[in-house]
Amino acid sequence: MKRIIAIAFLASVMGAAVSSAAAQSTSKVTIPFAFRVGSTLMPAGAYRVQSTNARWLCLYNEDRHQSASAQATTTSGSSAPAKKLIFNRYGERYFLSAILDVSGESEKTFGPSKLERTIRAEEASLSNEGRVLLALK
Repeated sequence: MKRIIAIAFLASVMGAAVSSAAAQSTSKVTIPFAFRVGSTLMPAGAYRVQSTNARWLCLYNEDRHQSASAQATTTSGSSAPAKKLIFNRYGERYFLSAILDVSGESEKTFGPSKLERTIRAEEASLSNEGRVLLALK
């Protein structure tokens, strides 16, 4: 009886591990610039992008063995592998904003960090101080 229970337990653990591995999707990308994931600064380089579930994303820099993770604020529920990363750019600063799946729909969207909101406000104030040209008649 104990042997049957042990076999059943082992089978359920293995089944859970297989379904967990199947839920993960991994893609590779080379990012030619330094960027931020939330508040974490990541260097340029080759990355492995892994969606661990519908709400979490992990980026692993294969050159420097550095990783960062982020929680999505919205998802489409797609389990397709990520195909495009979208970054917000402010001057020479880049922030991870969203990931698109194969269909081009937003799979994961990441809210701006405190630093990104500050930089965005600074950029907006600078662009509002530009020149205004009026045509004379």
